[in-house]
Amino acid sequence: MTRFLTGRLAATVITLWLLATAGFLLVELIPGDPARTLAGPQASADTIQRITEAYGLDEPLWVRYTESVSKLAQGDFGYSFSRSEAVSSVIGRSLPPTLLLTLLAFAVEVMLAIPLALFVVGKRNRIVDNALVAAAGATSAIPPFLVGLVLLYLFAFRLGWLPLGGSGSAAAYVLPVASLAVPFGLVLARLLRTTLLEEEDRAYVTFALARGEKPWLVRLRHALPNALLPLFSVLALDFVALFSSVAIVEVAFSIEGLGSDLFDALRRLDTPLIIGIGLVAGLVVAAVNLLADLSVIALDPRVRR
Repeated sequence: MTRFLTGRLAATVITLWLLATAGFLLVELIPGDPARTLAGPQASADTIQRITEAYGLDEPLWVRYTESVSKLAQGDFGYSFSRSEAVSSVIGRSLPPTLLLTLLAFAVEVMLAIPLALFVVGKRNRIVDNALVAAAGATSAIPPFLVGLVLLYLFAFRLGWLPLGGSGSAAAYVLPVASLAVPFGLVLARLLRTTLLEEEDRAYVTFALARGEKPWLVRLRHALPNALLPLFSVLALDFVALFSSVAIVEVAFSIEGLGSDLFDALRRLDTPLIIGIGLVAGLVVAAVNLLADLSVIALDPRVRR
């Protein structure tokens, strides 16, 4: 276990360094001058020069990169010149709404997928079963933000049942959560359906049915726990995909989170904020994957051995 954790920690450090490097080089490759963007289109050359010197933008590339990585190694995310505040303050304010939206979407996805999979397994090769497979295949090709725009038009613009955007109330999260959870939930239900069908062909299910237990109870008590175990890695990937998709959904629904801040930072060429958001996202992904691996180790004796 110690060797496993040490290896994962080393891999996480390398990944974060690559993310910081990629974020830094990304801004350098984007055409434009951060100082001119910050100063505005009507700013004088003297104003742009003072901003350039104040933020060290006139330093050579390797000097700025070295200083940036050195500060990050010390836990200093730097200063966002587009927000005029520390990057850690910006992230501390924007991360909770993003995590809340991701967690809500993930919970709804699982609560949708498990009952749906259990239901269609009892209708094997019938219309409902085939409809789930077709719906999951269709929704997997549709981006969540497009689903969100359709829901926004129907339930907010046309019917007026829900707010158009923002994050000031619980109702404001209904459409963003639905736009993320429904497509992912249908795909997860199809995967769970497949593993449930595999478990139903095993001997222990046959013996339970032979003892007179009801089929739905056998699926729930015996087949479902074993069918979920191989999907722990899929669940971790789903959470990561949801966390990534939240960025565009936040923009579509005017939610002030990491996604909105990232788009704004890219528009303003704010290197420290871009790198900071990238590192936080990398930490979340690494933590989720590690938690999924530890869960499998704890639940499956074969993996422990």
